[in-house]
Amino acid sequence: MEGLNVLVAAEILLQEEEREHERRHHRAHHTRVFRPRSCFLELTDQQCLERYRFDKAIIQNLCLQLHPLLQARTRRNYPIPVHLKITSALTFLATGSFQSVLAVNNGLTQPAISNCLTQFLHAFLTHTHEYISLPTISQTLQGSMRQFYNVAQFPLVIRVVDCTHIALRRPRADEASYRNRKAFHSMNMQVACNAQGEILDVCARYPGSTHDAYILQHSGLHRRATQGEFNGGWLLGDRGYPQRVWLMTPIVHPHTAAEEEYNCRHRATRSIIERTYGQLKNQFQCLDRSGGQLLYKPEKVAQIFVACCMLHNLAVHKCQPLPDPHSNNFSSHLMLMMRSLPHPHSPEPSRVPSRKGTTPGTV
Repeated sequence: MEGLNVLVAAEILLQEEEREHERRHHRAHHTRVFRPRSCFLELTDQQCLERYRFDKAIIQNLCLQLHPLLQARTRRNYPIPVHLKITSALTFLATGSFQSVLAVNNGLTQPAISNCLTQFLHAFLTHTHEYISLPTISQTLQGSMRQFYNVAQFPLVIRVVDCTHIALRRPRADEASYRNRKAFHSMNMQVACNAQGEILDVCARYPGSTHDAYILQHSGLHRRATQGEFNGGWLLGDRGYPQRVWLMTPIVHPHTAAEEEYNCRHRATRSIIERTYGQLKNQFQCLDRSGGQLLYKPEKVAQIFVACCMLHNLAVHKCQPLPDPHSNNFSSHLMLMMRSLPHPHSPEPSRVPSRKGTTPGTV
């Protein structure tokens, strides 16, 4: 009887070993599921403008420009193509939508969308000086003076300057310095633009509690102005700045008709920077506080802001339609449009065998 028990135990042990061998050598091959990935070329130009803010030709040029830095180094694991990295980033900047929502529209996971944005910013910002520059050539400055004069007959103006707040998540470090006078956390960004609303100078490194005048005083714009690079031309700023030889501000308490006239012309000319900010934030909803705050560290918020300024200039140069800065319904219209836009036609999800031992995944 004892010998039988030993034989049974041995048989059970042998069966277990056979089953384990079967599991090791005949394991089922799982497949990785790849969602359909959209291509902007399958959209119309109007749909591209609404979704990405640019027509197909401009997006193609961006793909060519950024391809060396965005191309994957290997073809393993079906890497995300360059055009999808760019259009995913553009969609986020244009809509300010949560990345999980964008993932549905682009056929990517949320982490993949986040990685696309990071890669796009890194690649695009290497071309900053190609998109944002402050010319000081005499003929260029004279042309700027004429264009500004045509706005409200204010002479010798070459640039208008102002700051705007971009809301961000409460930083862990130095939190108090990011709380602005309106009691929300932000970064205070300085921009100078010309009469066409083209952004020529950006300073995007100061927390929200920093005063506009301090930012200007410690910016490259101040250095160039004090060194005489503007050939007698003036910058225009609001009451937040001190009056300087090269910086004209409003008269705080006008007493004469001439002073009232000065303020009126000053206000009309300086409104260009306010209009530019309105277009920038309507064009790239991620910057608009009405859509919430940017959930990133200050360094990345600064990168996003500069990239949006670069893209704004690209739109100005290429005569792309800009949103109406006074439209209150623009944001809600945009989100309705995004939901209603048809997805570009793409084939069924492709299934490819994964390496042994991997589990199903989605890219």
